[in-house]
Amino acid sequence: MKIYRYWAKAAAERGPKGMSVECFGCSNESVEAALADASVRAKKLADSIERGGPPVLYLYEDRPVREELIREFEHDKQPTAVITRNAYGSLVLNTWHVFFADIDYQDEGISIGGLLGKLFGKKTPTQDEQIIARIEEIVASDRSLGVRVYRTKNGFRCLVRSRTYDSASDESNRLLQQFGSDPRYVKLCQIQACYRARISPKPWRCGAGDPPAKFPFTNAEVEQRYREWQSRYEEQAKSYSTCAKIGDFGSASVHPEVDSVMQLHDHFACEGDGPLA
Repeated sequence: MKIYRYWAKAAAERGPKGMSVECFGCSNESVEAALADASVRAKKLADSIERGGPPVLYLYEDRPVREELIREFEHDKQPTAVITRNAYGSLVLNTWHVFFADIDYQDEGISIGGLLGKLFGKKTPTQDEQIIARIEEIVASDRSLGVRVYRTKNGFRCLVRSRTYDSASDESNRLLQQFGSDPRYVKLCQIQACYRARISPKPWRCGAGDPPAKFPFTNAEVEQRYREWQSRYEEQAKSYSTCAKIGDFGSASVHPEVDSVMQLHDHFACEGDGPLA
């Protein structure tokens, strides 16, 4: 899992006019180590631009998600999950091996075939019916698979209860695609070597607006403004929920590592009975 405690920014000059580029660096050792990493990244980026290379591609492929680390969790003295705060202020549960997949509504319906066709015949099912039927078809094809399903603001979330996965494995990628996960999320799982599930409402959905700054903060004044916004957001978020449990599908078996993470997820994401946000 590519989650880091310390972040720093460094610049490097490029070209005859001495223009500069900036990069963030990261480390789990110290701010100094993060600054050294930032210097290396900035130099590589400057060199790439100087040679006419694609800086955006470099950043996308090589950049960890820059988020504030909030809390870490263990099971049997082994790390299992980390809560971070994302760029727009929501809390995110990052897991080493516990499989999460969000299935968002699409502009166009899912093609009907297999079990879907048998269930609905010529009738056009709703997107909810299509997604649930897809989940049922997946667990029916593997009797050892157990999945907990939640409703989200814009679709559904699946958590595999019966076993763990390597998030960067081909097996994980295939299952994510079967569920219909966003291709960007599938790619992110590979790059970050973890699964991610948002566990607090999106700020704009509960009237808090956008945060005034992004982590890491440039100075104490900027952080103070952010914490004031965070306090307002957290108060307003109390009236909303992130998702709601629908039920369990397939095998009733629950892997011990998954059980602790599932309880953690449900405590944060399913708390209260307010509108989904």
